[in-house]
Amino acid sequence: MADTVEQPSGGAHHQIPNLRLADEGGHEGIMAGIVQAARAQPAAVASLLVRALQQDEVSARQKVVVYEGLRTLLLEQGVEAELIGSLIAVASQQMRAAPEEASSELQAAASDTLATLAGCSFGPVMRELQRHLRPFVRPAEFTLLTLGKVAAASVYRCVPFLGITLATMQTVMREMDDSRRRGAFCSALESMCGAVRTYLRCWERSTYPQVTRQRFSAYLFPMYQHLIGAWLPSEDTGVRLAVLQALGLMLDILLSGKDLQTQIYGDIPLLLAQYKENVEAFCITKLLGQILEASSSSNNPIPLVHMEAIACTLSCQVTSKAQQPHRLCRENRTEISHVVLQLAACSHPSELMGIFQTKLETGRGVTRVGILALMSDVVGAEVPGMASQKHLCVKCVKSVLTDESPRCIRYK
Repeated sequence: MADTVEQPSGGAHHQIPNLRLADEGGHEGIMAGIVQAARAQPAAVASLLVRALQQDEVSARQKVVVYEGLRTLLLEQGVEAELIGSLIAVASQQMRAAPEEASSELQAAASDTLATLAGCSFGPVMRELQRHLRPFVRPAEFTLLTLGKVAAASVYRCVPFLGITLATMQTVMREMDDSRRRGAFCSALESMCGAVRTYLRCWERSTYPQVTRQRFSAYLFPMYQHLIGAWLPSEDTGVRLAVLQALGLMLDILLSGKDLQTQIYGDIPLLLAQYKENVEAFCITKLLGQILEASSSSNNPIPLVHMEAIACTLSCQVTSKAQQPHRLCRENRTEISHVVLQLAACSHPSELMGIFQTKLETGRGVTRVGILALMSDVVGAEVPGMASQKHLCVKCVKSVLTDESPRCIRYK
């Protein structure tokens, strides 16, 4: 491809200076040339860049830089209306291309450009994305990722499309068996749940008729069930972590109704089982905190059997030596304290102390250390109703007075 292009202006021809796409120019050099040329003749440069994307002789590396230049143009000056269709078509094709036809770097650059373009041409971009999200057909990885980016950046304009998008996503998730698509699906779902949460907080800012939390929950709950029942037990650590991250924002929406709360309580053992896997413990603890907080605020108690399982599992987390790196261990420990206080708040203190006493009497070594650490969190925070249960605290501690291990002595 030529490094310069002639542009007619008032009957004369002028070259666009400083525009070099040659590989030897380096990333920074090429970008500097694009930016400088665009300041002088933005329309002509934008046209040249779109044509460059359509030409096979332009390398993938060059096209990545071209996309970056186009994003700068879109943010600073926009592009001519007649170029928008061509840019959407080429970017959509390249982000959905097979791995042997386009590198992941090029696909990501095309995806980012479409998301940026949606800021000024939302309708055409969204229609293109919807065209490639069809019921029961596996979508391309970057179609999902781009939908998530657009939803996050254009919350209120996305509202009319969220219903059909979420309904279609229900059907396509059952067609996905590869980890990359599952990860992309979870990322997109997380962004959409974030958009829904933002909308629900300030729905009156939208010109579209109000969509209720219950309606969004109806779209999301079938996906929640599939995520936690089919994808969370996956052998792929990346998929499990992506599911846990998506569930965080999803539960913010689903836990608002008591009917769904009760069903979600039944999945607590599935979450607790993830502590044994190689995933970030902090994510699991955070989800437990969300469930307990919803239980407390709605006065919808968690069954005692789950409370006992949570208390026992968290005591093991407190004493675990496997939580690395140290920063994550510290964050998880802080969140565990929050969860234990929520556990005390959504139950009668005597029930929680009864669980602690049983574990102290039957447990040994590190189990006792963990339970004593959790008791210390509850007593130190002066949880309402705990003052009247001091005799139970004393009784619990007495049960381990004969344990002379240094770590137990620390909490007595």
